[in-house]
Parts: sequence; structure tokens; C-alpha cells
Amino acid sequence: MKKAKRRGIQSIDTGIRLLEVMEKADGPLALKELSAKADLDPSSAHRYLASFVRCGLVRQDPDTRYDFGPLALHIGLAAVRRIDLVQVTERALPALVAETGYTALLAVWSNRGPTVVHWQRGPTPFVTNLALGSVLPVSRSATGAVFVAFLPATVTADALAAEARRETIDRDAFARAVERARKTRLAFVDSSVIPGLAAVSSPVLHWNGEAAATVTLIGPDHELARASHPAALALRKLCDRLSKDFGARELKEAA
Repeated sequence: MKKAKRRGIQSIDTGIRLLEVMEKADGPLALKELSAKADLDPSSAHRYLASFVRCGLVRQDPDTRYDFGPLALHIGLAAVRRIDLVQVTERALPALVAETGYTALLAVWSNRGPTVVHWQRGPTPFVTNLALGSVLPVSRSATGAVFVAFLPATVTADALAAEARRETIDRDAFARAVERARKTRLAFVDSSVIPGLAAVSSPVLHWNGEAAATVTLIGPDHELARASHPAALALRKLCDRLSKDFGARELKEAA
């Protein structure tokens, strides 16, 4: 017997179409473009957007384009945190920061690329425009290299292609970083994402060997971008332990 379709509220279904269009876009959209992609007339779309703006689900930029607002970010982060693996990894970060002295960030892969879902501040403060919900560059971040190394190309290809449309990517250098990450479960950058700061990243793996999240240490010590650095080794040790806890197969000895 075919299961009956649940009845819903048509106006909410219509409003969701606008949010789905925004989710698939690379950035803010003008009303005309947004309404056309959602198959709505601009006046109807504007009424929905006005309600979304009032509740904080959507924001309107000074140039009048629309993008997700703070409520959308809070909902997304709450959904991510309900994933046990992310919660467990997040709870392990204070000890890592205490051991290494560096700030740690936890990232997951979204349709736009590596997305920061938690910061654990270290004892040495520094200024950065990165925040919860920030999307890191795929090709210029240690976090991005790790995700590309440990996720299927079909998952990462769209975000990488979108980045290539915005900026020139050193394909050879990025390929070397990805290959190194596969062998060592570590990736490094020195000042390419945050000026004056180095970073090292390692994956937390699912049972199937794919990256569920990455943990990245950031600090002003340029020596951090070395595989032999004690903080890098502590980071990989933690991520390997978490990976095994979540069912990752026996991890190969890092090259």
C-alpha cells in the first residue's frame, strides 16, 4: 500500500525554495536572480524574504543582495554539532590546545568547501577575520588539502572548480600537498590563508577512510609548518585516535 503524502503548509514549501536557491549559490543574490531561480515573481519573493530578514534567517546586504543571516548559521551549526563525531572531536580540543599552546579549529566539508564549526582559542591571541561558519579556501589551506586527500573527488570537485573560477590555483603545488597529506595525514601552510600565521591540519576519519572532519592548529610560529614539530605530531596522534574510535581501519604508518 502506497504511503500517503503528508500534508504541509504550501507557503512554507514555497519559502523553502528560496532558501534552497541561496544554499546552492556561490554568494549573495539579487532579488531578480533569486526569484527567477526559485520560479517566483519578484514581488512574491520579496514578501518571503522580508519575513526571513525580520527573523534573521536571511540578511540583506548594503548592495541589496540577499544571503543567509545569523539564524541560518546558528541552525546549521546546531545541526552539525548533533553529529556525534563532531561533538566528540570538539570535546577533545581543549586538551590539545593545552598540550600544544596553539589555537585549534574544527572544520567539516560543506557544499562550499571546508567550513569552520568550532574554535578553541589558544593562550596567544591573534587577529583574524575567520569565524564560525567561515569557508576556508580549498587550494590554499591545510584544511582544504586534507579534505581533498580524504574525500572522493566527486564530493570536492564543485567547490574546487568554483574556487578556480575566482582565483588562479597552482595545480602542481596543490597536488603535491594533497599527496603528502594522504601519506602523512598532515598538511601545512605558512601565511597563505592568515598572514603571519602557520597552520597544520589532520583528518578525523570515518570507518570507510573518508574525512568526517579536520582539526587544524594555527599559530605565529612558522616552525609549526613542519612534520617534525611536536604540535603537529600531537595533532596527528589525537586525530588518529579519534579515527580509530569511530571505526577507521588500521591506519598505515605515516610516511
